[in-house]
Amino acid sequence: MATIRVAVCDDARAVKFFLRQVLEEEGDIEVVAATSTGEEAVEKLASCPTDVLLLDLVLPDVPEPADLVARIRGGSPDTAILLISNMPPFSLEKEAERLQAEGWMPKAAKPAQLRDAVRAAMDVTTS
Repeated sequence: MATIRVAVCDDARAVKFFLRQVLEEEGDIEVVAATSTGEEAVEKLASCPTDVLLLDLVLPDVPEPADLVARIRGGSPDTAILLISNMPPFSLEKEAERLQAEGWMPKAAKPAQLRDAVRAAMDVTTS
């Protein structure tokens, strides 16, 4: 099985560090980019092939997540978007539906759940 290339966009350094450690633990997922703003994510995705983007819903430079998702889809249409947030799961699920993301996961999810969510988002884009 090919390695899943993941980018993480979150303004919290500790979250990016944690996600990298958790996702790369089993060897089939590689974090190829970590950004702190929506603008950085758009720029990085344009130059770095990525299968799945873990996108924090609350970023200081993103007043409306739908605008950022549209820009990401325009420049990187094959990248699956997995929303991550501290929002309550019901709200996060609603946002994922509204933004037509391939998945969602609370930041407080267990490591195995995060890895499974990345794999599932990848499966959605390859099926």
